[in-house]
Amino acid sequence: MGTMARSRNRALLMFLAPAVVLFLFMFAYPLVRTIHLSFFRVADLAGTDLTFRGLKQYKELVHTPLFQTSFKNIFLIWSVGGIALFGWVFLFSMLLNSGIKGKKFFRAIIYLPNLVPAVAMVAMWTQYIYHPRFGFLKTVFKTLGLENLAKIQWNSADMLFWGMLLAYVWGGVGWTLIIVLAGMERIPTELYEAARLDGASVPQQYRHITLPLLRDVLRVTFVFWSIGQINLFTFPKLWTPVVPQEGTYTPAVYLYQISFGTRYEATSTADIGKGAAIAVMLLLLVLIFSFLINRLFGEQELEF
Repeated sequence: MGTMARSRNRALLMFLAPAVVLFLFMFAYPLVRTIHLSFFRVADLAGTDLTFRGLKQYKELVHTPLFQTSFKNIFLIWSVGGIALFGWVFLFSMLLNSGIKGKKFFRAIIYLPNLVPAVAMVAMWTQYIYHPRFGFLKTVFKTLGLENLAKIQWNSADMLFWGMLLAYVWGGVGWTLIIVLAGMERIPTELYEAARLDGASVPQQYRHITLPLLRDVLRVTFVFWSIGQINLFTFPKLWTPVVPQEGTYTPAVYLYQISFGTRYEATSTADIGKGAAIAVMLLLLVLIFSFLINRLFGEQELEF
């Protein structure tokens, strides 16, 4: 028995070894290296010329106005954008689960924006929907006689963030809706039939049956939403691809700008150390949000 156990353990180690090596090489080492570099001023991309700065690196970042603006932006995206997105998701899921005809068609239409590449999505919104003279929104508002709304310049500095947020939420509804609908399909139809016999309306069924039984699905969805917004980079970077504006700065965009520099603005000198410090702060923020959301939803298991 001892020989068989040793052979089994060796076989197990042999199969696990490639995964462990890849984990150490692709995740553990870069993580440790990033944390290490976050305490130094790094003179080159190779990370060979280091000057220890300790926590001063973090203090300077926290007191940098543009860094503060980037965190304000992701907080608004996470909170205001999250309320808007999940509001639409709950409304659409309630309607699609109410027995409406053409459910698959409407679900496909709502999910369609997720099939469009981010570059094409941004180009569509900035060049066609938000165009200051011939944009879709301007045309619709003028047709409806809403002149004040038609005058809004969505690509201006004052409205840049809100225009981006509207487009981003619109593009993210479909993916979240698919996850919620997949969770709803696991709920037995007998519960809804019993509720209808008791005279419960569709909103009441959604509130007292659907939402409680979607606890685990919503927990995972909220975690994914939070992680996505903390690390948000592609959409705001594409919105102002040459020189990021205050309205499109997120910590990830700021990390990119400060780590690699750009000849178009003041951050012309790369600062790898501060970029590493931002990455560490984002990692901590992800861990905190994940912990808080899991504690908020609890570990209650529901059987149905």
